Amino acid sequence: MSKNVKIYISAHKFAFYIKDAVFVPIQVGTGLTKNKIENFLLDNTGENISKENPKYCELTAQYWVWKNALDSDYVGFFHYRRYLAFKNVNNRIPDVWGNLYDEVLTEDSASEYGLDSETIEREVSGYDVILPTQKDIKNMPNMGKTNREQFLGSGYLHAADLQIMVDVLDQKYPEYSAVAEEYLNDHYSYLNNMYIMRKEIFADYCAWLFDILAECDKRIDYTDYSVEAIRTLGHLAERLLNIYIRKLKSDKDIKIKELPTVYFAKTDPVEDIEPAFKNKNVAVALAANDFYSPYLATTIKSILDNSSKENNYDLLVMNQDISSDNKAKLVSIADGRKNFSIRFVDISRYGKKFSKLFTHGHFSIETWFRLAMPEMLTKYDKILYLDSDLVVLRDVAELYKEDTKGYLLAATHDADTAGLYNGYVPDRKEYIDSILKIKKPYEYFQAGVILFNLEEFRKQTKLSEMMEYAASYQWKLLDQDVLNSIAQGKVKNIDMSWNVMTDWAGIRVKDIISRAPKRLFDEYHEARKNPFIVHYAGPEKPWNKPDMDMSSYFWKYAKESGCYEILLARLAQPNTKKKKGIKNITKRLLPRGTARGEFVRKIISRTKN
Repeated sequence: MSKNVKIYISAHKFAFYIKDAVFVPIQVGTGLTKNKIENFLLDNTGENISKENPKYCELTAQYWVWKNALDSDYVGFFHYRRYLAFKNVNNRIPDVWGNLYDEVLTEDSASEYGLDSETIEREVSGYDVILPTQKDIKNMPNMGKTNREQFLGSGYLHAADLQIMVDVLDQKYPEYSAVAEEYLNDHYSYLNNMYIMRKEIFADYCAWLFDILAECDKRIDYTDYSVEAIRTLGHLAERLLNIYIRKLKSDKDIKIKELPTVYFAKTDPVEDIEPAFKNKNVAVALAANDFYSPYLATTIKSILDNSSKENNYDLLVMNQDISSDNKAKLVSIADGRKNFSIRFVDISRYGKKFSKLFTHGHFSIETWFRLAMPEMLTKYDKILYLDSDLVVLRDVAELYKEDTKGYLLAATHDADTAGLYNGYVPDRKEYIDSILKIKKPYEYFQAGVILFNLEEFRKQTKLSEMMEYAASYQWKLLDQDVLNSIAQGKVKNIDMSWNVMTDWAGIRVKDIISRAPKRLFDEYHEARKNPFIVHYAGPEKPWNKPDMDMSSYFWKYAKESGCYEILLARLAQPNTKKKKGIKNITKRLLPRGTARGEFVRKIISRTKN
């Protein structure tokens, strides 16, 4: 028989939540805002205290349910960032606050932590109250030795208010006085106002709780209180829950179950990203992390400088950690250009999938992000993916307009891999033939510039299948190998001028590409004469080897990217490889006495201190 459990997810803003009948999202403080969250319950209907949210915090949701929706056998309350975990917790180590930490809340979290109706009803069955695992506050940083000291540990709350709570208990509910004193002198506590209770217990608890808090509210002088101190009633409720539970256990034979709390750092809703422009939308995807932002800025600047006023450019930057400041810098590159949009796509909800994938050498986890595009960008039929270690010398709209009907993607031949296959790396032929199982090895493409037919990808593949395949082996060229394996026979070849790989270490052109079939060798050298995109593929980059092959293209755009000083400052760091050569370059680029030179020297000086 179903136990009819309802767990209300309290949130003051639109947040992602597990879509299951057991979970009911409710907006708190709704009476203080014009913004109503679609498909959320609102705490300002019926009998409510919604406008008291600054004082009562998430308790305005609990009050609303008590007065308006007490229609389930069990009633529970979680926060939009905090859930109780119903399974798969024994091998997890809690953080210093006693919580299990998770980077992002996704649909996968349901199966990972048992956040579904069937599991929750099974785990709740037979118990009267479910609570978060009791925490020992002595194990938490700077929280004091007792619960009384912990109340004041933040420095924002006032001892007088805790005494007011004790006084109200003594006067209105004296049978709780001894239990309250015992709790305040103890060092174990249930935190965060989270619980699941039988309906009858919940109703009794609310009648007791809100009666006490209403009286405390009358006696507290909020004059000159900080924002956090104004939340005192919510903080007091956390202590009152503990006092109520202790008294309940002493008076009745009740069964209580404790479960770990999971804290989800990111609970932003899944974005349903629409194309930035209705007409002539040229969609371009890039991927970077925060450190890579200055290099990405150069790529974006090169795209912009070679764009046309006749088209609209829709740039999507896939990332997990680019800071607000760096995002603002990147967006500012297109200031004044109405036909340019630069937006950021948080890829972190796929983070666990990517974290299981292999990386090595100069590759970073961001290289895998492009695999998620078909599932993530459902409003797009195709998109041009560009690596962030390249510069564009021609309007990318020309490439974007390439017809990919009947193909999964369009890309250039890879003359470098062809040379590796033909003997430069002895085991590469066996790897490509037997592990990757590429039937036509000289059709292998370079993945730094790819025009994806997302519509066709969605028809023929699933992200789960691609990720499973990607995790099945430690691929030498990571997602490039995976895409070549998946898309073979469904690739449209484009002119190699759109992806001219630079020479590196003096061996790529002379020793590797020279081994490729003559047609690829010739195609590469022809493309070098008039490159449309210069790709610094490999471990050498112009920002760490400024005099490398074709580096002048990079520095041309870097100077106008808004990040030039940062690039030069990184070059001048004393722990940079090949110090002597870089020192000479720095002297040439940053002569003493110039405004630019002195600015960069100040940056370097700060980083040393």
